[in-house]
Amino acid sequence: MARPILLIHGGAGSRSVQGEKYFAYRESLQRILAKAYPLLHRGGSALKAVARAVELLEDDPLYNAGRGSKIQKDGQIRMSASIMDGDRRAFAGCVNVEGVKNPIRLAEKLLKEEDRVLAGEGARQFAKKLGLPFASPFTPRARADFTAKKSGKTGTVGAVAIDSRGRLAAATSTGGRGFEFPGRVSDSPTVAGNFANAHCALSATGVGEEIVDFALAATLCAQVAGGKSLTKASRGIQKEAEKAHASFGWIAIDFRGQVVADTTTETLIWASAATIEKNRHSFFLESKNT
Repeated sequence: MARPILLIHGGAGSRSVQGEKYFAYRESLQRILAKAYPLLHRGGSALKAVARAVELLEDDPLYNAGRGSKIQKDGQIRMSASIMDGDRRAFAGCVNVEGVKNPIRLAEKLLKEEDRVLAGEGARQFAKKLGLPFASPFTPRARADFTAKKSGKTGTVGAVAIDSRGRLAAATSTGGRGFEFPGRVSDSPTVAGNFANAHCALSATGVGEEIVDFALAATLCAQVAGGKSLTKASRGIQKEAEKAHASFGWIAIDFRGQVVADTTTETLIWASAATIEKNRHSFFLESKNT
């Protein structure tokens, strides 16, 4: 029986997180882990745990996903998310969907469908058909950023997990780069930004185009499946990315329960939870400054 582990991240960035903002992230991530991790501790699946964790991240306007999403150049907010069941090697996602309260829940529902990746209005109509809740993602912070035409290149939230049966899963959600051209597709609803198989699960964050350039998640997981240790595979990609001046980070876990949280950016916000004894959990939070 495997030891259940859940990792979550709140994005990578070019500035270190300090002071009040650091404590805000810490409180938020600890609260989210406290709500999502018990699903694993009670014997639930990795898939359910990552979906729940990302849903909670989407609900917190502190992050660039769901309620905290950024406004695009035409004044609209479009969100993307994906989820992957490593046990079944099944991927699903939604691309540039508007108004859905939790895009990750739409992605989760699509796992059961024949058409598992939907975009734009098609994704929105399917969410309506399922009866998923809709809500405005516009926040005062998003409007202020849009008015000032500020564009942050990094963001995104995600989760990876291994459950007691050794099953792996990954989920990722984003609210975009901010002030991008309408129709841009980020890495988050692709296997470059979100991937899981029987050997590894990874969720990425950062500059989407550069994550796609490296086919990050699928490449790293394939290397682990090919026999490389997670640490060695992760460090290798990090060196290549730093040499190319690429800006992104990731959290990952392998079938042995080994975890990594690496980044080429100055900061990666992440946290983890694991069972250390019956009814006892360990929690870890790091604002990782490189």
